[in-house]
Amino acid sequence: MKRERNAMMRLLGTSALVSIMMIGTAVQATAQDANTVHTIRIETSNLRTGLDQLAAEFGLQLIVQGDLVGAVAAPVEGNLTAEQALGALLSGSGYEFEFIGDDSVKIVPASHSDNGEIVLQDIVVSATRSKRSITSMSPSVVVIGRDQIETHLAKTSDITNVIRNTVPGFMLDDQSLTGSSETFRGRDVQVLVDGIPRNTPLRNSSRILSMIDPEQIESIEVIPGSNAMNGDGATGATINIVTKTGKAGEESFVIDGHVKSFTEDMGDSLAPSLTVSGSGGIGAIDYAASITGSMTDNAYDGYGNQMPSDALMGQGGFDNAENLNVFGKLGYSPTEGHRVFISTEIVRFRQDPEYYTNVATDPVSVNYSAAYNGQPLEDESEYITAGYEYDFGRFGQGDLKLFYNDGYKQASRAQYHSTYNFALVALPDNTSTEDPLGQSVIDTEKYGLKLSTDTGLDPVYDGLTLTWGGDLTHDSVKYRTVGGRDIGAPMEQDGKAVFGQLSAPVTEYVDLSGGVRYEKYDLTVKDFLRPNYMRYVSGVGQAYFGASQFTGGNAQYSAVSYNASAVVHWTDRVDTSLGYSEGFSVPDVGAYTRRAGVQGVPLSFASIDMDASKVKTWELAASYKASDFRTTGAVYMSTNDKGNNFDATTNTLSQEKERIMGAELTAEYDISDDTYVGALASYVEGRYDTNNDGDLDSWLPNNRIPSPFRFTGYVDSDVWGDLNMRFDGTYTAKRTKIENKTMKPSLVFNLSANYPVLGGTARMGIENIFDSSYENPAATALRGYSVAGLGRTIMIGFRREF
Repeated sequence: MKRERNAMMRLLGTSALVSIMMIGTAVQATAQDANTVHTIRIETSNLRTGLDQLAAEFGLQLIVQGDLVGAVAAPVEGNLTAEQALGALLSGSGYEFEFIGDDSVKIVPASHSDNGEIVLQDIVVSATRSKRSITSMSPSVVVIGRDQIETHLAKTSDITNVIRNTVPGFMLDDQSLTGSSETFRGRDVQVLVDGIPRNTPLRNSSRILSMIDPEQIESIEVIPGSNAMNGDGATGATINIVTKTGKAGEESFVIDGHVKSFTEDMGDSLAPSLTVSGSGGIGAIDYAASITGSMTDNAYDGYGNQMPSDALMGQGGFDNAENLNVFGKLGYSPTEGHRVFISTEIVRFRQDPEYYTNVATDPVSVNYSAAYNGQPLEDESEYITAGYEYDFGRFGQGDLKLFYNDGYKQASRAQYHSTYNFALVALPDNTSTEDPLGQSVIDTEKYGLKLSTDTGLDPVYDGLTLTWGGDLTHDSVKYRTVGGRDIGAPMEQDGKAVFGQLSAPVTEYVDLSGGVRYEKYDLTVKDFLRPNYMRYVSGVGQAYFGASQFTGGNAQYSAVSYNASAVVHWTDRVDTSLGYSEGFSVPDVGAYTRRAGVQGVPLSFASIDMDASKVKTWELAASYKASDFRTTGAVYMSTNDKGNNFDATTNTLSQEKERIMGAELTAEYDISDDTYVGALASYVEGRYDTNNDGDLDSWLPNNRIPSPFRFTGYVDSDVWGDLNMRFDGTYTAKRTKIENKTMKPSLVFNLSANYPVLGGTARMGIENIFDSSYENPAATALRGYSVAGLGRTIMIGFRREF
């Protein structure tokens, strides 16, 4: 079966590769004379859609620089040439055009308006629970638009990579399914999709960003720092994935396909993917939908070796897998300012490893002498959101959302190791024999209600807005083996929260904002029989420790969190901000109960001394924007009295006082109209109090901060008019703070290209151009043994929108 599957993958991949190469070399025959007069009518207010309609009418290839998120088109109607229509459509949008060929047009941000003032796009951010302009927020806040996402998708289909290459505070990912090492400024990341949390606080299943299909995303909002406005989890940053929404009269249909392969063995590593998506509307109804299917084969590292399918022992990887992602959204707007909608996302992922992992080698390797004989790794998750968006005039405008998240995440089987996997679930009636169905499954449910409303208080103060609302949530988790035996305590948690946020412009130069949120959780931890465990000694199974009864209990905890910020617009080019914010996270209780009775871990919930970790963040940020140079910078410090430091090698959780400090910088410079260069740089380091004497006596472990310094540089250029190419490189510095656990440095270069052809875009990307052999710092820090980084890959694809 495996051999047949590999043959089919090679056939699919080779066919896709040949087809795309043929498309990339074809000559477009649909282009028309730009001076031809057309009768045209474009009524959309969305600039991206208007440009697509205009390009289709005149047979133009469009090359877009910048981010079209939030950009508004002017209506166009009449008998016009392409130049006349483009001029009318872009009027007042902040963008301008330039013909670089008979049928190729470059769309670029306008440096100045007609009166010479600098034009800034007004982008709205929703992750703060209000519809706030990004210009009233800290310069460290980043919105990654669809055009930026598509630029990066020329070489990767992993959203984690897109964020890391755009936002300086995001650490290098571990190149696996897990998000356990996805830290931001040394702390946890909260992931939202359309404002709905994807995190599972009672038992962190981690597979979040890696399971989100890029095709369903319209933009990504990243708010650095601790933030409690969306509940538990955002101690380092909030990442909100905004999905696509259709509009009436703006129908589009997209086919996007690519094939990816490692150059070490292209035949055995082909990974084809195909997406079909569409959006639009009919009258008062809007819709958006996408379906993506993909397959992968082997993966290879920079040393030329095949990568183990489960390098992180149970967490799984992207190789030897099949993936299906289905997304749909349907809305109905009965009257102006009111809309009801429902959206759903279905994930089906399965990985079938061929061999186990040998963790005794440096780096870890494929254990070809041990064929994998466990159950596959699986992810079967569904997410449903229904909502009502309203505008009640003076009362306010906002939304009410009901959501239901159902996650089934099955780990792969990991072999016994005396240090890293020293206890295996034994059969109930035979304590020296491993349970063949002992793989772990995290089965979670999360549902609730979220209310957010912006109420204008102009009678009190001009421009004053009160954002208010509340949340009701329910979380439940069952942590079991594939065979259905509890290996962690079943838990349920009910949450209640209310919040209020005031924001106002104080003169035209200052924006002030401040708010408070009160949160209360009721946690119920149930009794369970922690199963017996066994180990191997010289290859012979032996009983390790017997089954033990864990006594559950109830707990309540609450948190009041505050935030305040001031943004000063010194000139049209210079902004600064000073902010204070608080967020909190709860320890992974499920992981801790799994280890009940092991190495001193209590067998009673009442004896477990764990508490919520409240993080306070201070940030000073600034930005400068000129016609050819843009830069942002931030310095910050975050502190908390009870951290969440878990050591996987000793199965211990410790909560001590912590302090993390860091700095971030981004910059872009336009060398010419066709070329710009840029850079991202971040520094982060932290200490904590190991003996609870009040002094920060030790450095935070590597799994919190794998590298103290990261630098990414890139150059983006239009070659020969309409071929856009991007070259980038990322350096991560070594870390030597932890004795005998030095994290090695790495340097990786990438290349991507986009070329308009046949009404679409042909794409090519190369990751790790020089096939560098390096150690993945995030993966190595997470498990405590060396894990190699991925080797050179080539991806070729084609995208066409109709």
